[in-house]
Amino acid sequence: MWRRLSSVFAPGSYTSSDHHSVTSRSASPRPFRKNTTQTLPELPIADSPITTISEHMPPKGVRQPREKAWIGSRDSGKRSDKDGKERDVRKDSKDKDRDRKEKDRARDQDEPGPATSSRDKPKSKSETIRVLTAEKLTLSTQLAQLQAQVRTFEERDGITQSQYRALEEEVQTLRRKAAQDDEEIQSLLSNGTRATEAAAKHIQDLESRTQGLEEQLRRAKEKLQRAEVRQANGVVARPDHGAHAEEVFKSKADSYAGAEIIRMVETLNSEILQCAAFVAEAIMAADSKSKEEDRVIEKCRRRTADRVGARLMEAMKRNVETGEKDPLPLQLALQHTLLVWSCYIVQAFTPENKELNGQLSGIWSKIAMREEPAVAGKWRAIMASQLRGPTTMYRAIYDDCRYIMVAGGWSSRASHSATLSANVQARLMAVESSIMKLKEAVIEGVTSTEVVPCICNVGQAYDPDQMDSAYPDHTDQDFVQKPIVCTTDLGVKKLVATRLRDGSLAKNYELILKPKVILPSALDDGTVL
Repeated sequence: MWRRLSSVFAPGSYTSSDHHSVTSRSASPRPFRKNTTQTLPELPIADSPITTISEHMPPKGVRQPREKAWIGSRDSGKRSDKDGKERDVRKDSKDKDRDRKEKDRARDQDEPGPATSSRDKPKSKSETIRVLTAEKLTLSTQLAQLQAQVRTFEERDGITQSQYRALEEEVQTLRRKAAQDDEEIQSLLSNGTRATEAAAKHIQDLESRTQGLEEQLRRAKEKLQRAEVRQANGVVARPDHGAHAEEVFKSKADSYAGAEIIRMVETLNSEILQCAAFVAEAIMAADSKSKEEDRVIEKCRRRTADRVGARLMEAMKRNVETGEKDPLPLQLALQHTLLVWSCYIVQAFTPENKELNGQLSGIWSKIAMREEPAVAGKWRAIMASQLRGPTTMYRAIYDDCRYIMVAGGWSSRASHSATLSANVQARLMAVESSIMKLKEAVIEGVTSTEVVPCICNVGQAYDPDQMDSAYPDHTDQDFVQKPIVCTTDLGVKKLVATRLRDGSLAKNYELILKPKVILPSALDDGTVL
């Protein structure tokens, strides 16, 4: 057995015939022998060319033909080496084929769409182009929508910021105006408190004096009635005929005649004209670039329309918007406003306190209705002398004129506006002084009757018997019974009382000086309404 194995593993001793013989023998089944074992002697591995059997074992998973035995001759070992090399070559070729396929697959993946034949590739590219074009259009539409939304948000943000700035400016303006109003209110409250206290004291004195005068008047009337009864009964009466009552309330003659009152009124008209002309020309010469806020201008225009009428306000507005420098509309508006204030101050008992003035005027109206003009005039003179005192009505007049000035194009933001404001107030103080002199003359200087200045209202029908045209024209007759624009000069009216047969008094006013008015022909439009 040893010799046979030695011959098998000896170099060059193994041939193909031996291989076939071995395989044939190995292929034929052997009979199973029970409990028959054959122990092979230990081989000298160091002398064998095959060091380990595992080197020539086939790879896992590769089935070898059954006829190939793992034990063979040297040729069999060489064939095993050759087979291993061939397997390595096949493996390398398989790896190369696999790498080439992977590269082809990667190149196909770089192109859009699945890998197809050369005949289908153009169709896949066109479809891909259409898909990409549609996606591009969709993205472009979305981008345009986003850009439009961004522009909308930017516009809204800009509008919001401008509105915020405008509101903040308006708040600052209102705060400044509120501060000014607070200062004026505090000043008016302090002045009003002092005036109210003084007026209350005067009222108490006047009430006590009025009660005494009414008692004297009652006794005088009783004497007069008894005298009339005695005269009716044929009894000779003492020659007083109620003159005692008149002597009580008319202790002295009138200090001013009608002509003197007329001259004083004409002087006041001249001063008012000069003041209004000065203000209007100064505003026309001022810088027109600086303007008040639109809200302030609109407010001033509404108030001016209430004072001087819509027609004159429209003339002023047209003058400002067209850039014309015609001072006439503004001058007429200021003249009419100053004349209205003049009439109010002259006829009011307390111009600064309207509530107190209303109470005193009510008492005066009752006395004037029941008593003789001389008695009523004396009562009014006594009350006016007791209420006389320093006044600051020029401030209220200036506040009223300031609205008209802004409506006529003036701005407190303009250069030299403070200087103009001071000059206007100085002129108004002079006008107020003339008004107070006229008031003293007609209220305290004339007690036999009532002589007061008069004015025509805006929109009053033109009546040549009651008023004169400030600018006479041959077209004045066309405006008879048509609304006037405003008044430029005060008139003077006198109360005339006539006793009727039934003993009652008929009172009427007659004009001793006609007021002067502006007709529409004096304005540029010349429209007859």
